Amino acid sequence: MLALLDQTYEPITADETEAVIAKKAAERLAAVAEADQDITVHVEGAAKIAVPLPAKAVKMMLAVLLAMAERKPVSMIPHEAELTTKQVADFLNVSRPYVCKIIDEGKLKARMVNRHRRVKFSEVLAYEKSSQNDRYDALAEMAEETRKLGLE
Repeated sequence: MLALLDQTYEPITADETEAVIAKKAAERLAAVAEADQDITVHVEGAAKIAVPLPAKAVKMMLAVLLAMAERKPVSMIPHEAELTTKQVADFLNVSRPYVCKIIDEGKLKARMVNRHRRVKFSEVLAYEKSSQNDRYDALAEMAEETRKLGLE
């Protein structure tokens, strides 16, 4: 597989005018996205066309428009994209050596390409969710201990 940079579009950040347009579009699209409906978008310009969109694409488009309205950078990453350990570290907001450690411990699946590790984005998301669940479990355990000891 290709490296992440070959599989994604450059992040886009809306300028002020685009943010205003995105906000108006998001407001109009929100009800349809919440209703989980397929839609048809009519494009007017040099060629007038109608483009059918499935409900999932409508929800994704709404998420992009909301981010653009807030002028947050947006990019798309396919689940099967392969990331370098540096890219994984940046995504998880940890150090690259820590990523190598969790790979070596078997907590995060990776494959070797020559001497370099590559991690599927879907594996990174699964690790992130598992890690978050572990943190919630630890917090619940600490709260239970606090109640048992009467330290509330």
